[in-house]
This record gives sequence, structure tokens and C-alpha cells, in this order.
Amino acid sequence: MKPRALEYLRCPDCRTPLHLEAQGLEQVERHAVEKLAPCSGLCPFPDLVSQERDCAACARLEVMTGDLTCPGCGRHYPISDGIPRFVASNSLSHDSPTTRTARSFGFLWDRSKPAGDLVSRPYHFNKMASALSLPALGGVVLDAGCGDGIDLTNQAADGQAEVVGVELSDGGCRTSFHRTVRLAGAHVVQADLCRLPFADLTFDAIYSYGVLHHVPTPERAAAEAARVGRGGARVAVYVYEDFSERSVGWRWLLRGATGVRGLTTKRPPRLLFVLCRMASPLVYVLFTIPFLVLRRIPALRALTGSLPFRHAQGPFRLAGDLYDRFSAPVEYRYSRAGAAELLQQAMLTVTHVAYERGWMVGAIKTEDAGRSNR
Repeated sequence: MKPRALEYLRCPDCRTPLHLEAQGLEQVERHAVEKLAPCSGLCPFPDLVSQERDCAACARLEVMTGDLTCPGCGRHYPISDGIPRFVASNSLSHDSPTTRTARSFGFLWDRSKPAGDLVSRPYHFNKMASALSLPALGGVVLDAGCGDGIDLTNQAADGQAEVVGVELSDGGCRTSFHRTVRLAGAHVVQADLCRLPFADLTFDAIYSYGVLHHVPTPERAAAEAARVGRGGARVAVYVYEDFSERSVGWRWLLRGATGVRGLTTKRPPRLLFVLCRMASPLVYVLFTIPFLVLRRIPALRALTGSLPFRHAQGPFRLAGDLYDRFSAPVEYRYSRAGAAELLQQAMLTVTHVAYERGWMVGAIKTEDAGRSNR
């Protein structure tokens, strides 16, 4: 945990600022330290300061182990492997949909191998930014469900935004941490999106790609995202479509896939991934190749836009996408109106709804909504 993350963290139960007791410290060479905004005054290491605060030196510290204590309610939250954890480790052994989802996606994110150097590449946020005409992010940003941390890395790499990635799974937190450890403005927090450890009005922008539809209570997660956004904050989310605007054939195909999910979500993650790897070439032949052929025919280009798995880079590159679709215990799907309503119920003003094999929804938390949360 980077010490300056303490500025944003709060007890998820009473939202009191937390006290840091650092036990294991490491010094890390950071990128773009000089671009960080000054802390607001909540210094995590007041005892280390003599005449002046050396914020640059503090920014190069990493708290690998420690404890976050709430002076308000007395709760303790551990820091282990550099990650502040607001989810009890023993709770992930339970068989609730939330913990099964964490185990499932954690297995997938654990397979991602972060490169040693920071290499930015287009990813999910880029798709939303293009579809929703989003401006470049700045200020303090929330990545709600950061997965393996690629978007988190991209947004924090140039030093223009300070980005906090929240992830429930151990595997996702571990991979995101290793991917972003050298970025001064990237933080990884293990927490539930329905119980965010932040104060009201903390973030200037919030994005969440492909996560809310896997949360048992998406409305609560959306409300939490709205709570921690400042007045004027932009919010962007992507959720699955329910195929209500597609033909009967596509709707039947979705029903068949949903029926298969009833079996696949009960399989151990390792076995399911092997099965998805075996199915990858078949899916490539059924969907990717027709896309590559038909898109060359002007009269059929509209048809190709609805084909799933059309982005595959090769016959054996779809295992992760298949696992993503067939492993999560919870999967909600939305119509265009339903996707917009998910954010409207959170008192956000929807500005854009775009279709991209699902619904990308852009919204703004109005100044009035911000004042109502004070």
C-alpha cells in the first residue's frame, strides 16, 4: 500500500479516517512521482518528519504489511502483500455467490502475467471512452472492479490521474498490485463494491467495465459508486445485453448458453479453464472466421457487428473470454432502458447509452446530487 492511499481510505462501517500502523516497509522506484498532487494534510508518517515533510520520499515507500485501525468503531483491517484488505480472508471460503465469484475470477486474473516494464495497450476503458466520448481522466479516479489491473495501469501511467482500483478477488489484487507497484498514482484495494471503504464525494471520475452484472446486488454497487463520486463526476459502466433487441434466433442462443452456465458455474475453476481452452478453436471457427469473411462484404457488415467472439487473435486465444462468460455464478443482463435505469436509480444523470456487444452507459453525478450527500 502506498502511504498516500491513506488519504482516501475510510472505515467501510462508520467511514472514519483510519490510523496506519506500518510494520513492513519497502522502498520502490516510482514513475511520475513529481506529478502527484500534494496530500491534503493527512500524513501517514508524522513521526518520520522533522522540519519539513519529504512527500517525494514518502511516495517511494510501500507498506507491505501493517494494520489499519478505525478510531471510531475500533475495527482493524490488515495490510498484507502490499494490499489493504477490507474483506476477511476466511470469508472467501464460504459458498455465497459473492465469494464464489471472487474465487472464479481470481483464478483467471492470477493467470495474467504482468510485464516487468509498463506497457500501455488499448483495453476496456478505451472502448468506453470512444463509445461515450469521454474526456481524458484527471483528478482522483475509481476503477470499480479492476480485475488484473490493465485499465488501472493505463490510466495511472501518465501521472495525470490518481487511480484507485478496487477488486474483490485475491488473484486480481495480487496481479494488479504487481502490475502497478512502480506507479506512484495507482492504488489497489481489496473490497466489495457494495461496501466501499471511501468517504462520500471522494472521486472525480468512476468507471466499471463488465463487473456490475456479476454483483449479486448491482443496484447497491451502483449506489455506492454514486455515493463516493463528487458533484460533477463522470461515471461510465459496461453491462451485458439481454438480447431483447436481437432476433428470435439470438434470444434462443442466449437461453441455451444460460442453460449451459447452470452446469459450468459448478465446475472447479481449473477444470473449467481446461474445457474452455478445448472449446476455443470451435468457437473461433463458428464466430471469428465468419466475422473475418463477412466483414469484407458491404451488404453483410451490419450482421457481423452482432457476432460474439469476433475479436479473437487466433484459434486458441478465446479460453479467457469463454471462461469469463461461463464461470461467474451471478450474471444479470439488461435492455437498453434497464442499463440506463441502473444508474438513474443511483441518482445519476445518464448522458449516453452506446451499444458494443452490451450496453455502455455514461452518466454524471450532478452538483445537486453531490450536495445532497453532504
